[in-house]
Amino acid sequence: MPRALLVPGSSLHDGASLRAGSPLDRRALLRLLGRASAGAAGLALFGACGDGGGGLEVDGGGQVDATVLPDGAICRATTADVLGPYHRSGAPSRTMIAAATEAGDRLALDGVVLADDCTTPLVGAVLDVWQADAAGAYHEPDAAGGPYRLRGKVTAAADGTWMVDTIRPGNYQTGPGAWRPAHLHVIVSHPGYRTVTTQLYFAGDPYLPPNDSCTTCGSDDPARIIPLTARAGGGLAGELRIVLARA
Repeated sequence: MPRALLVPGSSLHDGASLRAGSPLDRRALLRLLGRASAGAAGLALFGACGDGGGGLEVDGGGQVDATVLPDGAICRATTADVLGPYHRSGAPSRTMIAAATEAGDRLALDGVVLADDCTTPLVGAVLDVWQADAAGAYHEPDAAGGPYRLRGKVTAAADGTWMVDTIRPGNYQTGPGAWRPAHLHVIVSHPGYRTVTTQLYFAGDPYLPPNDSCTTCGSDDPARIIPLTARAGGGLAGELRIVLARA
């Protein structure tokens, strides 16, 4: 199957007036980045990544969907990654993926889902999110700590934006001395577009390549490594955009 490219937030200077620190401004910035980064070269795309279990499903065969825009820029869709062994259907709709009592560093993610022109917001896109806890452990839907602990579904608003309130997941071992970088799992879907299953990583993680125990994983794809910043009220924040290819 074709794959998509997920671009983390960064600074943009295009003459637009944006008030620093405003959530709406951050989301507007993410949409503007679709045009600013559409023609960027050198974004490496790598193979799928495992979660330390056997028989994992791999979505994608190294192909990349790309649309040539009228101005000659390239809009690339978000890259796929391994589903992993811990996905469970039936997660509830909620933006607070991690309960307020969940241990760990709080993490707020802002994002936008765009069509393959890197401009059109995909209202109603659904993000199915799941992750490990701060100690790197996954939990079943009926486990202690609340139903569907660290699992949830988020729906994009009319402008394609969405947000997740959670914790930074922990690293975990796949064998003696072998560690995976922290990551969030997400499946993004929208009618008329290809569903993408992927993983999101975080800048500065000590187990990013070359230290990832999964040597064939895509954790060195810079488009899925999210820079995190400290929030004024405590915790961490990150931004990203997701581009879906047409079905």
